[in-house]
Amino acid sequence: MLWTLILLISFLPGPGWVSANKMMWTSFLLIGFLPVSGALWAEKYVRGVVGRAFTISCHYKATYSSYTKYWCKGWTPLCSVLVETNGQRGRSGRMSITDNTEWRIFTVTMEDLHSGDTGWYSCGISESGFDTRFNLHLQVSEEPVSVPVVRYLSSASVSCLGGSVSVSCESFQGSLPIQYRWYEQSSSGHPKISDSKELALHCQSFNHQHHQYYCRASNRLGARSSGIVNVTVFNNGEICSYVTEINGTRPVPFCENTAQRKKTTSPQIRAFPTVPRALRGVVGRVVTIDCHYAPMYRSHTKYFCCMRGHQCTSLVNTNGQTEQSGRMTIRDNTSQGIFTVTMENLVSQDTGVYRCGIATSGNTPVFDVQLQVSDEPVSVPVLRYLPTANITRVGGSVTVSCESVQGSLPIQYTWYENISSVDSKITENSKLDLRCQSFKHQHHQYYCTALNTRGAKSSEIVNVSIYNRGGNCSLVIRFSGTGREYSCETFTTASTASSMIWKVGRWLLFALLMICTISVTWFTRKTKRPERSDPPRLVYKVK
Repeated sequence: MLWTLILLISFLPGPGWVSANKMMWTSFLLIGFLPVSGALWAEKYVRGVVGRAFTISCHYKATYSSYTKYWCKGWTPLCSVLVETNGQRGRSGRMSITDNTEWRIFTVTMEDLHSGDTGWYSCGISESGFDTRFNLHLQVSEEPVSVPVVRYLSSASVSCLGGSVSVSCESFQGSLPIQYRWYEQSSSGHPKISDSKELALHCQSFNHQHHQYYCRASNRLGARSSGIVNVTVFNNGEICSYVTEINGTRPVPFCENTAQRKKTTSPQIRAFPTVPRALRGVVGRVVTIDCHYAPMYRSHTKYFCCMRGHQCTSLVNTNGQTEQSGRMTIRDNTSQGIFTVTMENLVSQDTGVYRCGIATSGNTPVFDVQLQVSDEPVSVPVLRYLPTANITRVGGSVTVSCESVQGSLPIQYTWYENISSVDSKITENSKLDLRCQSFKHQHHQYYCTALNTRGAKSSEIVNVSIYNRGGNCSLVIRFSGTGREYSCETFTTASTASSMIWKVGRWLLFALLMICTISVTWFTRKTKRPERSDPPRLVYKVK
């Protein structure tokens, strides 16, 4: 600190050029470049993607809760303020700011990023004429699209009447704008269906019993294709119905076209009575089967059995509305006309034909299901905070969990630290505990791997930044590429006192710098002033 002070003072203007105003400005510059003693902090280097929004969380101490927060472009005391809080919120153009005084975070969002937004910025707090800032650098770049995610636009928990369901396609990563196109996959080729994010499926538009669709997302850096949307159509002349399945996951209950529906003399289970429904199961996981029935069967007993030749061995049946037997559970939702069967902890031997049935005195309505249980490789592990939060917590500790939501069980999880020389194993557990006191360096990187009999996959990187200032240990955790951030802070008993000492100290430092500046200027002037000389003496000679 002393050498920095001497260096800055050495650049003061010469004595003939210095004025009181310039001395004040020089002292102000010296103060402006001093550290903020941990009162305000955020991530130092952050990334943004062209066309998308960027969010940064600026953390501060409780003593600053009532002050105005702002976001400015630049890192000097003359940085240009872009947006500031007016109360707890503020907005200006593409910028918005929100202050959460309870958790001591103010959040800045920059929308519609472009390459010109790259540069230095500052989180700032206006404090009685003396601002506290934290400087950070934002790098905005273009990014290729991620694999598009396909999902239903409407609820998929019940049957849809009217013969229509819509499926959307979206890449959550990649520079904007992104163009979407839907294609049908067939033996003759892949004709384009739509230039939209959404695909509407109608009974009337199907020409065959089976159809396969996928969407393609593209931007300037490339294109990626989504998973397959499988559609199976059942049209027996009385009713057009179909079932959709995305990426082999649990299908949405069938859709039917009520305009084509005719009256029948013997109501049956409202499903597909002539064609068995094919379902996939994964070893160790759970499969759920929805069996739909007509309102007249609400009060009847429902059952689920396993076909062995011409015999069907009962596995579970309703006794009231819910019943469990071993790994099987059956629940009857009479208001929606659905009874649901759940099979837990699947094994390969569960592969076979099963039957949903309703016990009646006459012709028993039944619906057969073909279940195929197989091994499946793990999916990329998903990381989340425990407890779930995007807020600051006190105590200096946070837990990150790792889970593959797909893949045969059991799955073994291992956490590693990403080191330049060799990755070091941390724990053979799905959870990683991060504590301020255990870190040796300012920056750490971790990731987890999920492993089963079909292979292994690694998670994204967990970036941890540690700040030790004024006796306080704080850490900021960020998942790479997602922007999800978490912060913890450990307070020492002297934290409040040190904050007050710093406030008083910096004003004393300001006064000291003023005195030093004036002293150096005065001394420089004095040393360069010409020496005084006595006037010449007159010598008179007496003759």
